[in-house]
Amino acid sequence: MSISQRFRIFILGAGFSVHAGLPLGARLFELVRKKTRNKYGRDNKLEGDLDWYLKYRKRCDGLEEHYPVDYEKFMSHLDLEHYLGLKGSDTWSDEGNESQLMIRNGIMEVIYSMSPSTPTDECIKFCENLLPSDVILTFNYDTLIEDTLDYLGKPYRLFPNRLKEVGLMSSTIDSEAEKGEIVISKLHGSIDWYDKLPYLKERELATKSKHPWESRHPVFKEGASVDHRQIVEGPFEEDDPFQFVYRVIDLSQVIDAKFWQSSPLILSPSSSKILYANPLKSLWRGLQQAGGLNFGLGVIGYSLPPYDEYARQALYYLMRNYTEYEYDSEMMGLKKGPAKIIDYCSPSSSDWQIRKNYSFMNWDRCELNTSGLNKESISWLMK
Repeated sequence: MSISQRFRIFILGAGFSVHAGLPLGARLFELVRKKTRNKYGRDNKLEGDLDWYLKYRKRCDGLEEHYPVDYEKFMSHLDLEHYLGLKGSDTWSDEGNESQLMIRNGIMEVIYSMSPSTPTDECIKFCENLLPSDVILTFNYDTLIEDTLDYLGKPYRLFPNRLKEVGLMSSTIDSEAEKGEIVISKLHGSIDWYDKLPYLKERELATKSKHPWESRHPVFKEGASVDHRQIVEGPFEEDDPFQFVYRVIDLSQVIDAKFWQSSPLILSPSSSKILYANPLKSLWRGLQQAGGLNFGLGVIGYSLPPYDEYARQALYYLMRNYTEYEYDSEMMGLKKGPAKIIDYCSPSSSDWQIRKNYSFMNWDRCELNTSGLNKESISWLMK
């Protein structure tokens, strides 16, 4: 029997994007520093803050200045400094201080400049096998999946549900309008997303000033020619901050913007990134209850790092729901198969670290492929 819908969930981490030549971790941050130096000179705010941070680590932990930098901890240091307002009147903006905005813009510039101009064979094969009502939960900032689905002409949306009616206590989902769509939920934001709410607040403040200033935001300022669209389509709940998030259609129009003019909505790779998740909270809503009624679960290249405890908490429930709730039952002609995890281990190494990170899984109902993302592993995942 041909199944047109299987209601599967796919969880993507940075390992998914490695095949396309996109950098990970420390390599990404080094490239961000290089971009920032080229744009603002070697004596820029980011380098100054990094120097101060290294002195802080040396004095607090006895680490030498040449000790390898833990960039996640450095960015967490910046996040806490800004979130708590430790700089007082020197706090730059609601979106972040100078270094934070430099980093987010740098991440956008690096990923945009290194993204392939046409979809990779691996992305095409993965997206060709996606079915309507499949859900992709991705922690990646890049647009590989969206670009490939556009290339293939397959419909998708970037928000959880289309609403028919918004009620006081609950809303009605428009199931008919959702038919045929794949859902992409970008839990850490995206290089082409911009939050309009800080701009609106800044404009309101400007009108109250004796000398109102003009906005220099390249996306939202009056008269801007940058093509952008609200991500949520149709009715939305009034208190959902995701309603203010817009997608820039052509990033080349904003790639040269200065950090003080705008910043993409991405949660920097920091152990404190959850502090800035408010615009994206509706993407996380209900994940703890998901998985039980799905008929496929796959993970590609997400190592479940210990500093992402909030993600571990959400995925723990989702993945346990999948393997423990009605696992052997058949509904609508569908039956669950094992959860599948694709990651990479060199042939000479053990997969113990992956199994340790996912120690909460029922491994009797889970399979692991350590060959990394390739056409063969995608075929294995989609069976």
